Amino acid sequence: MDARENELLTRVGPGTPAGETLRKYWLPVGFSHELASDTPRLVRWLCEELLLFRDEFGRVGLIHPYCAHRGTSLDYGWIEAGGIRCCYHGWVYDVNGRCIEQPGEPAGSTFKDKINLKAYPVRELGGIIWAYMGAAKPPELLNYHFLVRADGERNYSSYVRECNYMQQLENALDPVHATILHGRAIHGAPAAPEWMETPSFDVTLTKSMAYYVARRKGPKPDTEWHREVAYVPPLMVVHRGGSLPDEPEPAMVDVAWRMPIDDFNTQTFTLRFYPALNGKPWPQEHKDRPQPAPLMRGTRKQYDMATINGQDSAAQVGQGAIVDRTQEHLGHSDRGVIQVRKLWKNAIEACLKGEDPPNIIRDAAKNRLVHVDVVEKLVKKDELTDHVPRVLYAS
Repeated sequence: MDARENELLTRVGPGTPAGETLRKYWLPVGFSHELASDTPRLVRWLCEELLLFRDEFGRVGLIHPYCAHRGTSLDYGWIEAGGIRCCYHGWVYDVNGRCIEQPGEPAGSTFKDKINLKAYPVRELGGIIWAYMGAAKPPELLNYHFLVRADGERNYSSYVRECNYMQQLENALDPVHATILHGRAIHGAPAAPEWMETPSFDVTLTKSMAYYVARRKGPKPDTEWHREVAYVPPLMVVHRGGSLPDEPEPAMVDVAWRMPIDDFNTQTFTLRFYPALNGKPWPQEHKDRPQPAPLMRGTRKQYDMATINGQDSAAQVGQGAIVDRTQEHLGHSDRGVIQVRKLWKNAIEACLKGEDPPNIIRDAAKNRLVHVDVVEKLVKKDELTDHVPRVLYAS
């Protein structure tokens, strides 16, 4: 990859090709349960400083974080009067960025009607706060089944990694790293014993996703670990697609979004959805797996090399804030990495031509239940050999 392509894929600020492509989509900017009406929060997304807040009526706003009056940070403001009140002189802004009150101005003044802060449309779906940071009319917020269903339980988590978002996205379609990085025994036990064997795998690129299908030896001679992982533009990685409501065998969903804070930092939002099991508790996979003691490694920044998250952090942050891809030497095992880059580059180039990138729906009638059919499970050797990951639009 040359330096120009590396810049094309990695820079996300306003006006950059990747940044403008990301701004074509609804993007995750927070969890609903973490945003109370008394805790406005300064946030940074796609290199933009913003304020995320919930007003006393439950509405969520994502607006410019500084008061238009004298520039005081609204992070110290008060949630009241239908918006957020600046702590300095009391100007109030609603979730659309409109100034709706100016206590120091004369009665009957219309000055407030001339004041507007930048504000982005916000929606809540599936316990996640989504924002549209583009300038044009927003597309549909896709009805992924794990966001809209009411027949299960959702678990949320997030973390920040100090590297560019592409280093996390391309890692998703690199099954060999799982064997070397996560399959190594630490204090006598690997973080993921089911990934210890080097897999045989195939990689496929479609218009809407890139994915791999990998097979490894299972714990018994007639078994195999079947693992599929998909990258779905713009930022979603699907480790398990789960099952639709009418399927006879309920299966969990495990998805993550790699949301750029800026060019050098990424926040991952993860969601696990567990469909109802007729009142029965969900089986805890790997519940008997031993938990190795921490193994902290690193000179300037330490990570726990006994955990998957610590191992991935060491590997990805250790590449640098933005890896210099001009110095790489990619091999046959890197074909998944190559397809992630190719798919996202295709999306950016489509956007540059004035076309919609993949997975954009603008007709509400077409925004049916969306299912990313991706499977990970222990199977018999002849099982799931013809399964093809795909994006399905259910009725």
